[in-house]
Amino acid sequence: MSSMNTFLKILLGLLTMTAVGTMAFMELEGFSAMDAIWLTVITMAAVGYGDIVPHTTAGRLAAMVMIIGGVGLFAYLLSTIFSGLLEGQLLELWWRRKMVKKIAKLDNHIILCGAGRVGKEVAAELLREKVDFVAVEKDPEKLNELREMGIQYIAGDATEDKVMNAVHLETAAGLITTLPDDSSNLFITMSTRTVNPHIKIITRANRPENVNKMRKAGADQVICPSAIAGARMALSVLKPASVSYVQTLVDSRDVNIELEEILLGSGSSLTGTDLKNSGLRQKYNILLLAIKRNEEIILNPMPDETFNPGDLLIVCGAAESLAKLEVDALGTEH
Repeated sequence: MSSMNTFLKILLGLLTMTAVGTMAFMELEGFSAMDAIWLTVITMAAVGYGDIVPHTTAGRLAAMVMIIGGVGLFAYLLSTIFSGLLEGQLLELWWRRKMVKKIAKLDNHIILCGAGRVGKEVAAELLREKVDFVAVEKDPEKLNELREMGIQYIAGDATEDKVMNAVHLETAAGLITTLPDDSSNLFITMSTRTVNPHIKIITRANRPENVNKMRKAGADQVICPSAIAGARMALSVLKPASVSYVQTLVDSRDVNIELEEILLGSGSSLTGTDLKNSGLRQKYNILLLAIKRNEEIILNPMPDETFNPGDLLIVCGAAESLAKLEVDALGTEH
């Protein structure tokens, strides 16, 4: 904005000097309007063809003033234009080079395919959680939005192998595809599972009847926004307090309570103990919601439930308590 203001001020100065010079030559030299404008412009630009020249002393003095002031203004105007263009290009090149270097170093990261309405919300959440991720998008307008958000990205079609190779698909920990086209999401899911069998794939299904197809293609989880929205709206009427409480846990940044998944290591002090003697409530003040053991989900575990190595604890509590539990859960393997 400041560069534009400077440009406008210089341009206004040149126009003012041109108008004053034209009137001065018309008054002092008796030139016609066209001749006066011509002489003013070539004098300010230091061209001086010599076809029209001032003859009076006053006219020559006016010409000297315009040569000194006009040439300076012209030079300043051109330098402002070129420096603005050069600065913009250099900043763009610097930003792109820095982004490419950061992407080249990514490992165990998240790949986000699509930065539309759903994708942008996913990106914002990943950004808040300070997770290493890279977005893939081909729409220039959406790419500008990602840049404004400070999100690193690759410009291209996520269904193309060369694009996905550029975001290191083979070393990624997770992939989230949020494209509005189910066929594209299906193709990306299949090709991703082929390249990286161990990656966690979260896929968007816009049509409920395509959910099973996505799962068969290799998606670990399939999210259907329309189905979730419908269920949420119904529950908001039937169980408003419960929905409001869960929404507060998920959305609020002012409440110091978070949901977290914590993996138990073999060296953890919790391994081999049961829930009632684990100290989750007494020591950490954390609520255990469920245990994922292999493919089994144990909801609301009983007090005598024993923790095993590899159990994934789904817990709720304060951020600092969760951080402490996570360190203890890893044990000697950390």
